[in-house]
Amino acid sequence: MNRIALRAAALALAAVATPASAQPARFPERTISIVVPFGPGGTTDIMARILADEFGRQLGASAVVVNTAGAGGAIGMANVARAKPDGYTISMTTIGPLVIQPARRDNTGYSPADFDFLCGTYDVPIMTIVPATSPHRSYAELVAWAKANPGKMTYGSSGIGTALHITGLLQWKHHGAEALHVPYKSTGDMVGPLKGGEIVMFNETPPVATQHQLRPLVVLADQRVAAFPDVPSAAELGVPVRGSVWGGLVAPKGLPPEVRARLEAACQATTATAAYKERADKANSPLVYRTGADFQRFAAEEYERLSKVVAENGLKEK
Repeated sequence: MNRIALRAAALALAAVATPASAQPARFPERTISIVVPFGPGGTTDIMARILADEFGRQLGASAVVVNTAGAGGAIGMANVARAKPDGYTISMTTIGPLVIQPARRDNTGYSPADFDFLCGTYDVPIMTIVPATSPHRSYAELVAWAKANPGKMTYGSSGIGTALHITGLLQWKHHGAEALHVPYKSTGDMVGPLKGGEIVMFNETPPVATQHQLRPLVVLADQRVAAFPDVPSAAELGVPVRGSVWGGLVAPKGLPPEVRARLEAACQATTATAAYKERADKANSPLVYRTGADFQRFAAEEYERLSKVVAENGLKEK
């Protein structure tokens, strides 16, 4: 009995003497950076900011949005892929930088397989948008003007190879109208040129049209958008081009299982709150939730589909 008591005492003493650094760290212990691979003002940035505050509260830490624009979002995503997989650097990302850019470039330094997928939070249709002061009151008027004025149609996007660029390319190719693509670093960067008349239109989502008070002319989808009931769908107008901007949270590959579980749970809890749903609805981007596993499968399917689109339209960077 004495030997047993002595052994128990020794074990207790060893536990007390173990340095704090050897104990498992509580996550999170500091601010979490949510990297948006574009400048402020676009759909991804809007959705990240709607999520960030409550997401941080769910985790018991601050969560801040960090905008890192450039190369159609590839610069920001490459930075995230190289970050330490400890949960303190994650990204609110979207279709372009996550799957299109690695499909069209061999030098991005990442592919969708280089990330842990935490949750999908939105999937909104793309609309063709003009400024509120545009003389084009309908999509038919815009197309007729583009055909009658070769070389004058200019459309913006948040970068070469983004979903906004690809839908514009396919759209004007379908109509047989000459159109000049003008790439910017982000949606926020092209709103001013649109309102100032430097470009005629761009494709973006309902949240952008709402936030910047722009006029949508068509929804590149099979159905109309509830927030814009008077805007026809592409299906109604016989336009075969479809597009949506979807996104969610990813992290560098290799998160510790317990950290990944906490981040996934925080995303699910955040998007389930009435406050999040209300803000998303007001931004005309209602919740479309995907679990981490579902989001990963969906992104892999989109990567395969869009790799074919890139090849068929000569978008592969040489």
